[in-house]
Amino acid sequence: MTNFLIIDTESAWDEHLHEAYRAVEPGAQPHHRLASKRIFAAAAFDLTLSSEGVVTVNGLTSWTERDHATMRRSLLDHIRFRPDHKVVTWAGLAAEVPLLTLTATQAGLSLPPQLKAEQRFVRGFQRPHLDLALAIKGQGRQWAHLSEILLRLGAPPALVADKARVDFPTTGEQWIATKAQVELDTVMTAMALLAWLSVQGTLGIGIDATMAHLASWFLRNRPCSEQQREALKAL
Repeated sequence: MTNFLIIDTESAWDEHLHEAYRAVEPGAQPHHRLASKRIFAAAAFDLTLSSEGVVTVNGLTSWTERDHATMRRSLLDHIRFRPDHKVVTWAGLAAEVPLLTLTATQAGLSLPPQLKAEQRFVRGFQRPHLDLALAIKGQGRQWAHLSEILLRLGAPPALVADKARVDFPTTGEQWIATKAQVELDTVMTAMALLAWLSVQGTLGIGIDATMAHLASWFLRNRPCSEQQREALKAL
């Protein structure tokens, strides 16, 4: 039995950090500086995979800076309080991990053990963080987008149509849509994860049935747009 915690974040450049940096580097461009970004929404999808390939959903938790003043601390604590969970991200070594490290540094927090640098490069045992995008890329030169993987698995294009970019919300409706999107991103990453585990030799995973199971769980337990709802029903 393996416990997984699939995390995803949405971030935007922080105007105050950017302007402070521009005082030093006047030519700095806002969308090119990871260190001038801040996380404004995050989600963590908790599931268990049994030795027989049975997938059990344990819950989905999400935060936005509009609703949770301490959302970044809450995300780190959520991971920390689950030391037996393997953290899974999509391209997280290039995105979530550096930004969470900077976030923790700024707030005087410690990283959960799964995300600490000393854990990411130790050989000889299963590491507690899996960057699924990197695992699929392997030794190749080109990265795959999560939407490409979902399309290969038979997901309708409408499911991933709005995934490429989530702008910083400015209205209540946009905050609701952002929360739904970051939650759905973790579920889609879980679908890709289970498909990858299946081809790596994990027995008992029927990917079509598993995707339908995850889609059904999401529809029953989380709000989403009509477009997303219809696309999930098609799985």
